[in-house]
Amino acid sequence: MLHRWSRAARPAALVVAALGLVLGVLGAGAGLAGASFKSPSTYPAYVGGHGKANSSLSPITIGVVNQQTAPAAPAPAWETGVKVGVTYVNKYTDGIDGHPLKAVYCTIPTTVGAATKCGQQFADTSAISAVLVGAVDDGNQPLETALAPSKKPQIFAVSLSTVDEHDKYGFILYNTATEVEAPMASVAADLHMKSISLVYPEDIPGNVYQAGVVDDALKYVGIKNVYKVGFTSADTNFSEPFEAAHVGHTTLLILVNSGGPACSDTYLTLKSLGVATTQRVLVNVPCDTPTVQKADGGTLPHDWYYLTANPLPGSSTPAITSMVKAFSSTPFGKSKTAVAYDAWAADAFGQVVTLAKLDTETLKAHGTVNASTTFTKLRAFKGPVVQGAPHLDCGGFSGTPATCNDLDRFFQNVSPTVMKPLGTWIGPPKGFKAPLT
Repeated sequence: MLHRWSRAARPAALVVAALGLVLGVLGAGAGLAGASFKSPSTYPAYVGGHGKANSSLSPITIGVVNQQTAPAAPAPAWETGVKVGVTYVNKYTDGIDGHPLKAVYCTIPTTVGAATKCGQQFADTSAISAVLVGAVDDGNQPLETALAPSKKPQIFAVSLSTVDEHDKYGFILYNTATEVEAPMASVAADLHMKSISLVYPEDIPGNVYQAGVVDDALKYVGIKNVYKVGFTSADTNFSEPFEAAHVGHTTLLILVNSGGPACSDTYLTLKSLGVATTQRVLVNVPCDTPTVQKADGGTLPHDWYYLTANPLPGSSTPAITSMVKAFSSTPFGKSKTAVAYDAWAADAFGQVVTLAKLDTETLKAHGTVNASTTFTKLRAFKGPVVQGAPHLDCGGFSGTPATCNDLDRFFQNVSPTVMKPLGTWIGPPKGFKAPLT
């Protein structure tokens, strides 16, 4: 049955503390696990094998595509996460039921032609059974159009384009451009926020759309005083747009952003305006990075709130500990542990390991891994997903066949290196439907 998850409950009480808010239990999706849910963290057991892959067996080949080299590439670290995942599977989970996992990489700069080329390359390579897609917000339609004739499933982490949600061969495991930001309005309503400063990079199409979704969702829940102002990725001082958005005079500042220097620039601008300790801030999880910590003298800004489809470093979850250990066990540079704290890299690792689980199940059942069997496994997959939600419903969301989940978690940085979970999984406001493009 097609549906959207509904929020089951409102918090019984909200207690306002000095610089932060302590939430009660937030609304959870119907039938979903609560705050006690633990993301899979014993990866060999999750995949279904132990030890090294057998190099004498034929490889299971996947395509990997990311917007990697352009100046405005949302998340280059995603590709590193894939490389860690592939190496981990081949070293510790017996590959795919003994078969090595092989990745074929293709990069999309900011050109439509490059996206088409990647799609055609993957479609024409018969050995490729599925394609992992990273942080792509330029060339989505050409990529998917080129792949469509091959019917090869495309597995996304958090998609950045509404085009992806309509891809009938797509599977968005973590959240979508339409849904990933809307839960911000659910939290703002539960926190009884009266006025919102909403800022975003106006030269990144995905973030422009997402900011519009947040704006619509905030107004849907009855928050009328929303000051929505854009800035450009070239800006480093946001004083002018922040002042236009009444930052420092509203009850909450929301930064819609997919990562990069805008996170630390936000904090530095708040300091320059003298409101860094008084303005409550809600951001996307890519702002939980060493770059932002550096801007705050080595720690994350105190009392910021973080929206995420993943567990967060500092939240004392076994999934984080296991993932950092996995990254540390692979040869990808001195910053490999720091990269493990990047949400996009964590998503990529989760995409690889989750696909490895499904393909291993196919081979153990004496089947053949190909586009058709992988598509069937993904369509029937109900979770849990590594680093993600406890339950998925791929194809179960009306109008967006690629959507598998619309839930997020929220955390608050309560002290250096400590993230406090705020309630359980929460979705968009009940009844809210974001405009699709």
